[in-house]
Amino acid sequence: MKHILNKTLTIKQVSAIFVVVLALVATGFLFTTGGETLPLKDVKIINADSNAVIVDEADTSAMGRLLSYVDSINNAPELRGGMWSFYLAPVNGDSAIVAVNQNTGLTPASVMKVVTTGTALALLGPGYRFTTLLQHDGSKNGNVLEGNIIIRGNGDPTLGSESYGSSIEKVVSSWANAIQNAGIDSVAGCVIGDAEAFERDLTPGGWAWEDVQSDYGAGPCGLSIHENQFDITLNASGGHVNMRYSPQIPGMKLYNQCVANPSVGKSYAYVTGGPYTFERCVQGEVSGSLEAKGSIPDPALLCAQLLRKNLQELGIGIRDSATTMRHVKLNGFKLNGERKLIASTSSASLSDLVHHTNQYSQNFYAETILRAIGHREKGYGSTFGGVSAVYSFWKNHGVDLQGMFMVDGSGLSRHNSLTTFQLVSMLKVLAKDSAVFPSFYRSLPVAGESGTIRKLAGGTAAQGNLRAKSGTMSRVRAYAGYVDTKSGQRLAFAMVGNNTQWDATQIRDKFERLFILMAELP
Repeated sequence: MKHILNKTLTIKQVSAIFVVVLALVATGFLFTTGGETLPLKDVKIINADSNAVIVDEADTSAMGRLLSYVDSINNAPELRGGMWSFYLAPVNGDSAIVAVNQNTGLTPASVMKVVTTGTALALLGPGYRFTTLLQHDGSKNGNVLEGNIIIRGNGDPTLGSESYGSSIEKVVSSWANAIQNAGIDSVAGCVIGDAEAFERDLTPGGWAWEDVQSDYGAGPCGLSIHENQFDITLNASGGHVNMRYSPQIPGMKLYNQCVANPSVGKSYAYVTGGPYTFERCVQGEVSGSLEAKGSIPDPALLCAQLLRKNLQELGIGIRDSATTMRHVKLNGFKLNGERKLIASTSSASLSDLVHHTNQYSQNFYAETILRAIGHREKGYGSTFGGVSAVYSFWKNHGVDLQGMFMVDGSGLSRHNSLTTFQLVSMLKVLAKDSAVFPSFYRSLPVAGESGTIRKLAGGTAAQGNLRAKSGTMSRVRAYAGYVDTKSGQRLAFAMVGNNTQWDATQIRDKFERLFILMAELP
């Protein structure tokens, strides 16, 4: 028997007091959803019912293994000079399970697409479709159109895209046939590509020059075609690199400065040249053959040029040249007046586009979707307008955006910054929206099975049970998504590493291990 404060207590009572004291001591080290993050080596967990739990390092339970592994990352010397953050919480609940540096803003890379696509599904609706209009602004005099043919774009990223079973030839041919079927055999005007639904700057702010040169750096346009890229085929032979490209772009000078190098480990090529500039250079090292891509200088102008050429091949005369509304406005010209519809085409549903965007981490689609948000919410398809609408949406849904910086829709810019707490908060909001969540959840790659995480966690508890968007760039690795525990409870998570001393493979392997440990939770 023990005597405390002159009261006699049983061993059971003493044990209870001891547990309470331990809990009180632990609260000085615990992570909370809104408080500051302290070194994880001390205490690591808040469980779903908000009761603090101290896990001994020898704990071999599923939770103990997860916490022990998180602890090993947190104390690794490779974090010197870098930072990582990890946040795990139930979808239906306010407390965290594990939280590490959850209020530290980090570069999310392509995990930013979670924010863009989730917002778009909520604001535009899963059934939203991009529509392209073929119009004229004149009147018919017999079979002669006294006016201009206008291709009015609204940003459709699938126009002429092989990803959706289309091609440039199919699209342009359908336009030309529609004009012919309208009884027009001569046009006393010009063909105009109208991309004014979106801002004219084809490169979102914050993109690095080396990214703009790469095949993943094509920017959005109000009138896009073939995902705003031309295809390049390079073949090294006899010490030289032969090059051809398609489609042919009138007025573009494409210089081949690639070097034949049989000893290069992996062939590479990139294309220099900014938007609306028609002098471009292909550089790289090639061994054997290589397929590459470059950005179309002016997609709207190319649409007009190709349609004009196709009409001429059908025997339909065009008096004037091909141009764009950008050029028309820059030169102070005015069109005739009211436009009349000849034909229209529509994209696949936004639900399908979001699936394509997140499965393949498609930057061009993400940027287009962001500008579509701006066009719907602000009346003009700009990156800034899209970002402004995104901020308003999440603020209205109670997400704390303090410290969030969003400058593009794809995550290609290093100026983006998000916390894992913000990411998980957004994932939880989406999970509770029955109109949006099925499309959003379906769009996320599945561990061990599909998309950008198809090679991760195969043959483990995470395979088929964890869905996440990945984010990768130099010195950045990130994932955000959902995992279901063995009991069927759905958890939302986000993990981001910036500027660590682990190489890309090492930090990927560490995050893959977290995938497995989360999926093993009871």
